[in-house]
Amino acid sequence: MAKPKRSAVEAYKSVDEFEKEELIKSYLPLVKKVVHRLSGRLPKDVDIREMLNSGIIGLVDALEKYDPKHETNFSTYAQFRIRGAILDSFRSQDWLPRSLRFKSHKIEQAYQKIEQKLGRPATDEEVAAELEVTVDELQKLLGEVGSIVMLSFEELGFGHGEERFQADEWIASKTQDPLHRLMSGEKVSLIARALDRLPEKERLVISLYFYEELNLKEIGEILGVTESRASQIRSRALIRLKNYLRKSIN
Repeated sequence: MAKPKRSAVEAYKSVDEFEKEELIKSYLPLVKKVVHRLSGRLPKDVDIREMLNSGIIGLVDALEKYDPKHETNFSTYAQFRIRGAILDSFRSQDWLPRSLRFKSHKIEQAYQKIEQKLGRPATDEEVAAELEVTVDELQKLLGEVGSIVMLSFEELGFGHGEERFQADEWIASKTQDPLHRLMSGEKVSLIARALDRLPEKERLVISLYFYEELNLKEIGEILGVTESRASQIRSRALIRLKNYLRKSIN
């Protein structure tokens, strides 16, 4: 009986350089898809070509390491690797201004200090007073640090909608270890508890952004606020989530 023909992806390691190049070209739309999703959540001055180059490195890495024994769809696995390569590139280049990182850290500390003390979500007025700025200045700061806060969630594997759930399925499929499965379930439960702690408007913004895959302009229209205001609300929500998750894990 003839052996079943291996897929092109499975045969990647054994084909010549020309065939490898052709296979890589066939998956370039997938790289562009991941770049498009990431670039929409990062500063407008990011170098898209550099993101594409890093994404291609991630694609090649996926082709070389893909193991069909895990019975995982290659596109799902590749997206995970492509996104990781792009984020690794950003981290290694320290592409965000240190001043912006400092502002983000100070804001997170202020929220954490107040909410630990009061046992409830801090108001803008309370955080502004802690930082010794006006409420308007705080809201401007929240808009400025949005890219840093968003990127930190991307680094944790929080993609958009279907892509994120597929990545979770890929991670779960890597092992049948009961302890690993338990930890994965605990992670889902932890995130759910963190979301429940958010004020209603912030929880809605996170739901619309991550689950419904709406952009900030669309979310602003639903809430009756500007796009920049929607960005501020998202930043505030993600800061609260980060603080809660950090406290729960440590």
